[in-house]
Amino acid sequence: MKIRLLLITLMAILISCKKPVPRKNEITRVEVATGGCFGPCQYTALSIDSSLELKYYGGHLLPGRWRKTLQGYYEAKVSQGFWDTLNMKLEHIKYKKLDTARNWVIDSQDFEIIIHDDRGVKHIRFTGDSFPDSVETVFRWIDSSYRTVVLHHIKGPIQFETVVQGKHMQASK
Repeated sequence: MKIRLLLITLMAILISCKKPVPRKNEITRVEVATGGCFGPCQYTALSIDSSLELKYYGGHLLPGRWRKTLQGYYEAKVSQGFWDTLNMKLEHIKYKKLDTARNWVIDSQDFEIIIHDDRGVKHIRFTGDSFPDSVETVFRWIDSSYRTVVLHHIKGPIQFETVVQGKHMQASK
């Protein structure tokens, strides 16, 4: 009798469990790029979209200065969990309300982020230290996300909407 009651209870619990509802993300694509500075700042561009495709370009300012970082053109897949986290992080910093351009400091690295969502495009350009730490932390997290996936080298080039890495990419072709 106790076993039958236990089985009925377990079946009721299992039947009542539902699959989690997938998250509805507004963002459809994010591109982040870094540009040069008066120091050894790397030129990079990264694009991640809702189809979970990541595209990456890593260049360098001066030959041989960035041997420890990834150079060239690469592609990868990100997980749905990563994509959901990216969306939540951008929503948390209220990306829709951020200024589109911030203070330009001559000797600081250039950053650029382009966010495509259901309503349009948000294009933000800034230099290091011009946003609050919480915002810059999210941008740097996205920019370094290529380190968390298995990248596959491709011949390239990849076209990005971002421009701060552009002059270097043109020179490298």
